[in-house]
Amino acid sequence: MRANLLCRSRSVLAGLLLAGLPTVAVNASPDDEGAARVPEAAEQCLSCHAIAADEPALEGPTLWGVVGRPIASAADFEYSDALRRQQGAWDRAQLDRFLAAPQAFAPGTQMTLGGVRNAADRAVVIDFLETLR
Repeated sequence: MRANLLCRSRSVLAGLLLAGLPTVAVNASPDDEGAARVPEAAEQCLSCHAIAADEPALEGPTLWGVVGRPIASAADFEYSDALRRQQGAWDRAQLDRFLAAPQAFAPGTQMTLGGVRNAADRAVVIDFLETLR
């Protein structure tokens, strides 16, 4: 699993570096070149969400493949009724609305994040989510 995660992490890192996004190492020692790297604006997501394809859901569903996925559809996660009532797929516009104010997007959602108020930070998070494929 670690080798698989390292390959994906390097792909994610390469995409972020090419996009010019600022990144930080997550759970890395100074000499761990294969650690997952995420933009600072998305770092808070990792406290509740897995980002690799083969990682199980944590407190929230995995973010691997979230862009383009139907809302509330990750197989290994029990969604709130609030999110199950939402229609459509997670595209940039839906993600932007949700990340700005999760409770306004889906009143009653279990998402505890109050929202990412800064539009530029939300764009960085969504850019990062698009790399998770």
